[in-house]
Amino acid sequence: MMMLEKFTVRALVATIFSYGVVADGNGLIGWGITMYDPPCAFACRGVISKCTLLCTPKNGIANHGTSHHPVSTPPECFTTDVAFLRTMALCIDTYCPTNGAPSLSKIEDYWYGHLGTGTVGNYKWIPSVSYIEALLAAKEDERNGIEFPNTTSPSVDEHAGHNMLRARVLRRYEDSSTLPIIKSKQPLNVTSMISASDWKSQYNGMITFETNEGWHSTYTIILTLVALLLPVVLSLLRFVPGLTRNKGWTYFNSVLNYPAVWGSNHREPVAMIAGGGLIPTRGQAMYITLISILNIVFLAAPYIYLYPQSIFGSRDEQNMSVMGCRAGVLAVGNMVAMFVFSSRNSVLLYITDWSHSTFLLLHRWLGYWTIIQTVLHSVLLLAYYVKYGDYAAELASLYWIWGIVATVAAVAIWVFSLLIVRQKAYEFFYITHIILIVLFLVGYYYHIWYLYTYNWGYEIWAFIAIGIWGKDRILRAGQMIYHGWRTARITNVEGSNGEYIRIDIDGVHSEGVVYLCFPTLAFNFWQTHPFSITSSFARHGSTQEATALPKSTSKDSEKQAEAEITVISPNQSDTASKSSISLHEVVSRISIIVRTRSGITSRLAARLATAGAELRLPVLIEGPFHSSVSSQLSQCNTVVCIAGGVGITGVLPHLHHFGAPRNGRLYWGIRDTSLKNILATEIADLPPSIQVETSVGKRLDVESIIREELASRASDTLVGVVVCGPAGLADEVRRQATDLTRRGATTAPYILIDEAFSW
Repeated sequence: MMMLEKFTVRALVATIFSYGVVADGNGLIGWGITMYDPPCAFACRGVISKCTLLCTPKNGIANHGTSHHPVSTPPECFTTDVAFLRTMALCIDTYCPTNGAPSLSKIEDYWYGHLGTGTVGNYKWIPSVSYIEALLAAKEDERNGIEFPNTTSPSVDEHAGHNMLRARVLRRYEDSSTLPIIKSKQPLNVTSMISASDWKSQYNGMITFETNEGWHSTYTIILTLVALLLPVVLSLLRFVPGLTRNKGWTYFNSVLNYPAVWGSNHREPVAMIAGGGLIPTRGQAMYITLISILNIVFLAAPYIYLYPQSIFGSRDEQNMSVMGCRAGVLAVGNMVAMFVFSSRNSVLLYITDWSHSTFLLLHRWLGYWTIIQTVLHSVLLLAYYVKYGDYAAELASLYWIWGIVATVAAVAIWVFSLLIVRQKAYEFFYITHIILIVLFLVGYYYHIWYLYTYNWGYEIWAFIAIGIWGKDRILRAGQMIYHGWRTARITNVEGSNGEYIRIDIDGVHSEGVVYLCFPTLAFNFWQTHPFSITSSFARHGSTQEATALPKSTSKDSEKQAEAEITVISPNQSDTASKSSISLHEVVSRISIIVRTRSGITSRLAARLATAGAELRLPVLIEGPFHSSVSSQLSQCNTVVCIAGGVGITGVLPHLHHFGAPRNGRLYWGIRDTSLKNILATEIADLPPSIQVETSVGKRLDVESIIREELASRASDTLVGVVVCGPAGLADEVRRQATDLTRRGATTAPYILIDEAFSW
């Protein structure tokens, strides 16, 4: 009866301590999760954990520890073995008062939650005696001496040889003790002492390991927050009164923001590496440089070293292991930011005034660092286990196999995402990109799961990345459902000799950039492709003609499959006929002008050639997506738009909104009159304050245009310079504007907007 009451009391106490507790906290190590708290008690058990107890199964093969620290003794054995419990209580009482001095409640919480497991708390294994009971019994043993078990009796015969040398030693603050001193990995039969040197080595190892693990989390959080919040902070500068109209600010942008890092190519690829590449602007390069510095510094940041210790035998061994782990955690921090910048529905696009093409460039650079840190993680830990560990055992582990999957997928993502692949085989890049990303996420998740399950919070990074990626696709699917199943009518643009085609989609009124999916066009029915909205209309009323409402746009320069959306007014002499709208009837339409290149546009052109004068295909619409151009131009007094070819449709919507009392000028270079004819009404409908100059069959004189527009304006006039067209034209506008400003040849402040979409 007395024993039952004691057990009931212990169970009640354990329940009280375990209430509301999950493992050793929630979150990340150092940010909600503790590994060894209190460390003095964990150090005691660390010394004992490898000792065999009287209840340890003989030749047991089950591992009750971790993959890297196996333990053959089951949890219930640790919570019932008298010698273990008394030795633990005596060790805690010996070393904890002068090493952190944890409260009695914390010690008791440790006692009820960690004696069985030794690592993450689990209140399933309730000790047979309380901490105070075990401590009183241990001190009684110390005062009265102990008797060693009869190793010849049948009950302990399997533990023959467990006897320890009886000795009087000076270990407890110079007090003499009759208890024997435990030896790691040796049998533990009786209440024993733990030497100060053994305990200190274990304590140093645990303090070192947890502190460095906490810094892994801290540095990764800082890196992720800087990557995500820096664009927000920098975008707030646009709200500083008078800053954009300041000539000094314009000069700063012309020197340190707008130009390419070197040379004059930004949008036009250069063969700087295998497969080609795009040179970032200096402003983009400053962001990339900061992220790169943080990755390097945080990887090489000071680590804590305490010796002697039980985990690492040398500084070189510790560096190889801990830096490998740091690289792995930094990799997933980069990964989270990388997914945010790749999202079409990223909230940062709406908060900042940065373009989607800039976000995609930063997405690629964050991806590079994700790959670099992933490879470093794999290489350093491979070298560590080859030199200091059991490489053969690691190689056969499931966590190791899935880590290889994630690493190989990361490297393959880089190979299949080279610019030459994106340009020459965009659809191959698109599908391989998705497959390899899924493999990387699955590999990372199972790498963590098989090693730690959900104990230490590393899986949180995977959940965040998967959540961002999944959320974006759910929103995109929702947009398709919202617009519904539509029919696209594809026709040739008259006089273009098949270079341009037009896509009309009735029943849709949209703004910004949309992605179109043609489910029946090719085998890869799931793919969507970007098209920018020049104008759209949705009119209510009685017997009236529909008129265009201008919208904003973007342009794909890398895929070279430009597709621009424009409404063809009903009075034009083409295949569009006049439409009458009855009372309360709603008529809406978007029309897309496409320059046929490779990929989807070439397939559309081929199907149209086979079908004849008109082709009808089912289409799904995803979007619209955000464009920051109109908000940037809202503060300008005048606008100068320079367009090349079909790029005209990227600037028309902004000019339609840019009317009196503000003025502007449009310079448009085209090779023939086909686009001019089809867009004649759109050009004519521009506000009277917008002047249009068209150059047919010859290149625009960009230098003269920029000099005239920026040198002839008053110093208090803020000019918005917008360019949309071929990569070479955009780079020439950028070079001329910045060069003239640096030479002092301009009088007016300006902002430069390169309206482009790029992968």
